[in-house]
Amino acid sequence: MRTMMAMILILLSLPVSAQDLGGRVLAERWCMACHVVEREPRAATADGVPTFPAIAAKPGTTAASLNDYLSTGHTRMPDFQLSRGERNALVAYILSLR
Repeated sequence: MRTMMAMILILLSLPVSAQDLGGRVLAERWCMACHVVEREPRAATADGVPTFPAIAAKPGTTAASLNDYLSTGHTRMPDFQLSRGERNALVAYILSLR
């Protein structure tokens, strides 16, 4: 039990960039088929789908706006059923690309 508590405390104290690793993994698994999810994209998209860095750079992009967007269905996106933790990790990763 003490070992588990120590691990939890260590994970909670990690820098945000280390915590964002989970969001990057989710982005690569679920979003990369349509979006460029890397900080420095190798190539621009020609299909009109915004890159994650472009989404992060929009003035109106906040944690709340991303969370709301990822919580509702979209016409152009598959209907992902993300848990709260997965949404939070993905939001943190997108915002880390600013």
